Amino acid sequence: MKYYTPSQFIASCLKKESFAKKGLTVLALTGVLAGCSTPVLIQQEDQPATSSPYEQRQDALGTLLNQAWNARESGRLDEAESTLGRAMRISPTAPEVYYQLALLRHDQGRPEQSRQLAERALSLGPGFMLERKINHLLRTLY
Repeated sequence: MKYYTPSQFIASCLKKESFAKKGLTVLALTGVLAGCSTPVLIQQEDQPATSSPYEQRQDALGTLLNQAWNARESGRLDEAESTLGRAMRISPTAPEVYYQLALLRHDQGRPEQSRQLAERALSLGPGFMLERKINHLLRTLY
């Protein structure tokens, strides 16, 4: 089997004469060009696969929640716990802090504590979207 670079493949296809081959050439070129336009995401080590929902927040609590979220997503659970402890001292009635702690406890294999923290987050009057996330977590715990 012969291997081609993309430019060699395109040049080779363009030299073909028959109509059937030209049709395949167009199809092949479309595939090659589509592959060229697809962005490649390279995840750096210790970087979460998805972005934090708190990364746009500029306040102190948002910064701590962002740091905790990134640490938890990267598997640095002790760091996430420490950061969430600081967030709780800054804002002890923020439902986001309790929700993040509930997720952390879930990741640590402590479902009962996760459930209690999620219920506490609900009792603090979260917004609509956060309430949906909390309820989803609670459904996974029951």
